Amino acid sequence: MKKKVIVTGVTGQDGSHMVDYLLKETDHDIFGGIRRLSVPNHRNISHITSSRFKLINLDLTDQHSIQSAIINHKPNYFINFAAQSFVGVSWDFPGQTFSTNANSVLHILEGIKNHKPDCRFYNAGTSEEFGNVDYSPQDSKHPMKPRSPYGASKCAARFLIKVYRESFDLFATQCWLFNHEGTRRGIEFVTRKISDGIAKIHFSLERGETPKAIVLGNIDSERDWMDAEDAVRVIWQILNGDKPREYVIGTGETNSIRKFIEIGMRTINISGRWEGSGLDERYIYNGNELVMISEKFFRPAEVDQLKADVTDAVRELNWKPEITFEQLVEKMVQNDIKLSKAENHCV
Repeated sequence: MKKKVIVTGVTGQDGSHMVDYLLKETDHDIFGGIRRLSVPNHRNISHITSSRFKLINLDLTDQHSIQSAIINHKPNYFINFAAQSFVGVSWDFPGQTFSTNANSVLHILEGIKNHKPDCRFYNAGTSEEFGNVDYSPQDSKHPMKPRSPYGASKCAARFLIKVYRESFDLFATQCWLFNHEGTRRGIEFVTRKISDGIAKIHFSLERGETPKAIVLGNIDSERDWMDAEDAVRVIWQILNGDKPREYVIGTGETNSIRKFIEIGMRTINISGRWEGSGLDERYIYNGNELVMISEKFFRPAEVDQLKADVTDAVRELNWKPEITFEQLVEKMVQNDIKLSKAENHCV
């Protein structure tokens, strides 16, 4: 009998990439959990035609919905990518963030414990759990010091998983996945905001129009960025290990938002210059302001640098990312140029 995998968040970046990976690398039946929306957004999975992939109704804010999915499908794996995953929004909706990211995990664990205790469970963790870091790079022994409701919600989920794993001998884990991006990243995230903005600048300059500036917050914050497609490979490897382990997953390198901008601009053959400082800093090209800074996009509590200590993952899993930071930025910009061209019928 074929094994069954429930993947939540399949219309998002990570979930859709995981479905692609599982369809290619396994013969498992995959059930993509989605919640009912008045206007469905299935762009990231519109290319999937396999009969092994089916969408099911699964609302993480509804305990009955979670229990029913586990009872009806008896999954061998449950991979939870669904979340309120935008750090900035978590300040505006802290209650919703905690309910979606932590309470839902409790309901999933209860469902697995009661109805499919041999199911292997992975919950998406984040480097934002480390928050106000004590040292760099961060390893699995670093204390949890979140700086946002989002980070705090993921810390809560982590400890729930630990309690259920140790109390009921479940194969359940939550790894620290550092920033991972790609062509399917939501437009509300800063990396996609930049790549989409650069694509629009590209076409404005081609048409001889004044380009619209990309408005950002702290461009000097540094992150350990990796490609989302590299991430799903290692998650599946972790899920099929001998025992549940919590790994720190990243590249071991950091890059600033400023550098992301500069590489993205070079992708469209722009080599501008930075002028001014602080809130008055601008990125200028041929007299055009292409990037501006606004206090509006600074967070109440900023995390300045996150960097993964990937020693355990490299040694124990023999894994490393295949896509470099520069390749990641370039492919995101090129993809947004392609999308903008199609949407605006540019020639």
